[in-house]
Formats: sequence, C-alpha cells, structure tokens
Amino acid sequence: MNGHAAHTPDRLSFRVLGPLEVDGPDGHPLDLCGGKPATVLTLLLLHRNAWVSTEQLVDAVWAGRDVPASAQNNLKTYVWQLRRSLPEERIESRPGAYRVHVRPGELDADVAAALCDEARELLSRKDAADAITVVQRALGLWRGAPYDGLTADATSAVDRLTELHRALREDLADAQLLLDRPAEAIAVLRALTEEEPLRELAWARLMAAYRQVGRRHDALAAYQRARTALVRDLGIEPGAELTAVHQQILSEESVPVTVATPVSSNLPPRVPGFVGRRPELRALRGVRGVVTIDGMPGIGKTAFALEVAAASGLETQQYVDLDRPMSLPAATGLLILDNVDDLGQIRHLLPNDPDSLVLVISRRRLAGLDRTAAITLDVLAPDDAARLTDIEQILSCCDGHPGAIRHLAERLRNRQPWTVARMAARLDDPAARSQALAELLTRFDAVYDALPGPAQRLYRLIAMTPRFDLRQAARVTGTDRADAELMVDVLMDHNLVTEPAPGRFEVLSVVRDHADQLLIATGPKAELVA
Repeated sequence: MNGHAAHTPDRLSFRVLGPLEVDGPDGHPLDLCGGKPATVLTLLLLHRNAWVSTEQLVDAVWAGRDVPASAQNNLKTYVWQLRRSLPEERIESRPGAYRVHVRPGELDADVAAALCDEARELLSRKDAADAITVVQRALGLWRGAPYDGLTADATSAVDRLTELHRALREDLADAQLLLDRPAEAIAVLRALTEEEPLRELAWARLMAAYRQVGRRHDALAAYQRARTALVRDLGIEPGAELTAVHQQILSEESVPVTVATPVSSNLPPRVPGFVGRRPELRALRGVRGVVTIDGMPGIGKTAFALEVAAASGLETQQYVDLDRPMSLPAATGLLILDNVDDLGQIRHLLPNDPDSLVLVISRRRLAGLDRTAAITLDVLAPDDAARLTDIEQILSCCDGHPGAIRHLAERLRNRQPWTVARMAARLDDPAARSQALAELLTRFDAVYDALPGPAQRLYRLIAMTPRFDLRQAARVTGTDRADAELMVDVLMDHNLVTEPAPGRFEVLSVVRDHADQLLIATGPKAELVA
C-alpha cells in the first residue's frame, strides 16, 4: 500500500510532503502549471480551509525578489489557472483573500498524522505487526521536504512534520524490536542518530537494540557518541533514560565462546584478525540444520562461515567449493557449501541428519530451502571496521566493506614508499580508486552478469547516487514505479543495494565504483544524464 487515500468521484488528493502534487478524482495527477501557481496553492494548503490574504500570497510568490506593480493582477491569473486545473469550486475568494477547501483525508500531511496516532495505539496494545504496516504507510507518503517551495511561512509546519517523520521512524524501530527484529531496528536507528545526533531517545533505542543482539561493545560506543554530541553542542550530560541503559549494559558480562578442535577437517584456514559479526555468531551458537549465508562479494561470507565452524563443536567438518566440483563422501557433522548459485547444485549434497550443520554460502538470497536460519551479512560497524585499519581515508571510502578495507590496507603496506597522503589522493580520484580495487571489483562481474537486462541498466545508473527511492529509480530508467520496484527487488536479492528505511535505498561505495566502471564502458553519453 502507498498510503494514499482511496479515490471517490468527488475526492482529490493533495500531497505536500515533497514537491506539490494533486491527484484528481480518477487518481491521475492534475497539471498545476508549476512555478508561481503551484506556490500559491502550496500556501493555501498550508492554511487549508482558512482565508489567506493576497498580501501573504504575493510575499510567498515573490519571496526575496522585487514585487512587480502587476503582482495583484498576476495573482488573479495564477488563481484562475488553478481553478481551471482543480475540479469543482475548490478555491474560494473574497475581497483581499483566497482559501482552498480541503476535505478530511485529502491532505497527505493530515493522513500521516492520523496514521501516526493509529500506530501509537497499536503499539500500546503490543500489536507490532499491524503497527509496522501503518507506520510504513505513513513513511511512504514522504517524497521530500514538506511544503517544498515555501520559506518563512512554512517554518512551523515543516518543523512539525519533520518531527513527525522522526517519531514515525522511532515507532518503526520500537515495533521491530517487539517482533524480535533488532537488525532492522538498528538500521533505522543508526540512520536517525546520524541525522539527529542530539536525539537522546533514538540513542537509547539504538543501545537497547544492540543489547538485544548481544552487541555490547557497539551499545557502549553508541553511548559515547551520544554523550560527545550532547556535551559538545548543548553543554549537557545525557538524560536519565540514556544513562540508565548505559549503566545496565556496563553491569553485564560478555559470554566467552569455547572453540573445540575438530577431529577431521578439510576447511581452509580461518582469516587472521577476523573482526565483528558478534550478534550473527551468537545467533548461530549451537544451531543445527541448514543455514544460508549471503552477501555481496568481499563482505566476508566464507570467513564468517569458518568462524561458525570453529565454534560449532562438530568433530567432522567438510568444505566444498561449488566453483571447483569435487566428490563428497557421505558424512555427518559440519558441511560448508561455498559459491552456491542455485539450489539445484546442492540438494543432492544435503545430509539427512538432524545433528548436522550445513552452511550454504551464496552471493544472492536463496529461497525455497528448508532452513534453520538465514544470515545476510552487511558492512561492518564503524568500530569493527576501525579494527582493520586506523587510516581514516581508507575507512571513509570503503563504507565498512571488510574486503575493500583489507585490500587497500594491504596495498598500502606492500608499497612502503607510499604515504597516507598519496593513498588519500588516489582514493579521491574515481579512476585511481577503481584501479586500486580492481581485484575486488572484478568479483562483482559475475553478480552483474546474472542480472536481467533491465536490472543491469538500473545497476549501471545507480552509480550516480549513494541513495535513491523508487521515484528516482523510475525516472532514471524511464519506467513506472511498479517496474522500478521489480528491478530494485532484483538488486536487493543479489545484495547490491540495501533498504535502511522503507522505500529508501542505499548503494555502497564499492558497488558504485563497479557500477560506474560499467556505466562508462557500456553506457552511451545520454545514459550518463538519464
């Protein structure tokens, strides 16, 4: 659902949570002529159902510019144009003023506020699943800055709606935590605290989410970041709730992991200096059955599987690389199946033993497998990434991608005459950075080749932006939102984009570097500005 109101024969849909849009009774967008007429209607919608003086309208239309002598006559022309576009007599006039008639449920800002109230009521009853549905409907109404195009007139309303948007995201995280989906809550809260570092309740929720998945170190680091921001910007210490969560976490002890030595194993060596993945490792402690592990190239899937194997306690451990077919004797214990492209490759290899553990590693998200758990590996948390290198320039350009960090750090170590400044200069240049990461970027070629044609084109075009939504995806590909959503789903299934918040997608810098290479190599000049 997109959150828009259902259309009835006499109903309009006014959208001000982004650039002004109006849908007619048939659900199709109306032509509002744009420019100054749109500014007039936006201000009238800000004061919906109330009279707005012509002086206010003139000030809004010519904000910061000289007002022409013909302003009042021009204003009448703009209102006439709007009346031609809007059905019925929605814009009324009286001497020196105009107003627009808006019925209940016709303005997206009002709909969003009502959905927020509905979500709060559902959360109070612990109905988290329905609350998530309602919150996502509300968040889906946002397309950009509220009352876009207005200045001082809209300050109060914009602040109120911006706060509503933040509160909805906090409600979404609360509902995700209630449903025991802390990883999703963490993604929402991390984005929120980065945007609003003085928002104490968001920090407290983030710490609670980290604590729920056993990421004690990350929770304590989050507290320190919150405290630093509060002291630096406001000169105050954290409040009672944030301090209480901090004290509770400090009083807890980490549980050590006992690693047993297997009796029989052909596993590759574990990666020296493996860092992070504590909640995922904890989630798989003692698990049996089939577990899928997916993620983009270089994200550390095999390294993670080897850590799981080391902690499994199973005496027999076997490793099979599907890129290098080999015979597999019947056995029980632990089995790692690496580089799996589809389920047909592995069904005959799965042991029929409830005490076995099978780790299926793939670059894409597999479906249709009877499994105990599914793990999708994301980038490393900042603190974990910093344990791989202390060179800020490398950390900044790698976005927590462990393969990229290790590759660049090793490259710098192997070139002793290089300085950090020289490395920084190379990393700032896209072509030089891609050359430095060439070995890693080549591993993305197979993922790209597996994409259908339309998704390949979107993949090339997303090199232009680290963040996008469905509206932007549809625009750059020249498709409608439904087709764009299908293409984005394909990219997500192949772990090429993430969705940190509903309807908002992110592209890792390493992925953008690979896509940018393809765009330059295969795309016509017109595609660069599509």
